[in-house]
Amino acid sequence: MVAKIRPYGIIIMSLILIFSFIHLGVGIAIISKDRSYGGIFHPEIGLSAANIVISFFGMLVGTIGLFCILTDQKLLGKFLFNF
Repeated sequence: MVAKIRPYGIIIMSLILIFSFIHLGVGIAIISKDRSYGGIFHPEIGLSAANIVISFFGMLVGTIGLFCILTDQKLLGKFLFNF
């Protein structure tokens, strides 16, 4: 059963990592292009800053998930459910 789940986990964690990098690039591009317009796009700049923070969390989850899947460690399970 573990052998069937492992490729799906690798694919999902890789997609999370890829989409996080795309999300980061879009957020940075919006902030850099809309700065020249001043206060007109102020809400969009705040939203893009929040998107950048979300993309960093996505990169963290994707990296740790790939690490745990590829090294067969139960790091997150032991950390999250030991309370």
